Amino acid sequence: MAASTNFVELEDADALMQFLNDHQEGCVITFSATWCGPCKASKPKLKNELARKSPVPIGYVQEEDIDDFLQVFVEIKAFPTYVYFQNGKETARVQGVDLQAVEQMIQDQQQQG
Repeated sequence: MAASTNFVELEDADALMQFLNDHQEGCVITFSATWCGPCKASKPKLKNELARKSPVPIGYVQEEDIDDFLQVFVEIKAFPTYVYFQNGKETARVQGVDLQAVEQMIQDQQQQG
């Protein structure tokens, strides 16, 4: 099933960097937080619906698992934030729970890429 390979929970900063290196052609990283209610509520739909039809893999990382690395790596002002990366660099983002906007971001980035 596509969702199992297209949705990856990243347990630390090393896993995050490896995921980005493995998916230079494009991927989405979901920056979440354990205390974030909207993050928890939207995760099943992200994992079981959006990831299943996404042409790019979606990584999911919790703020507490990457801690200080988060602010050094990418500036996140709200949770969840969905960031599209290509060649290891941010090319687009969606802040807040809006999976329709995330899907549109993926489509737009795929057309540009």
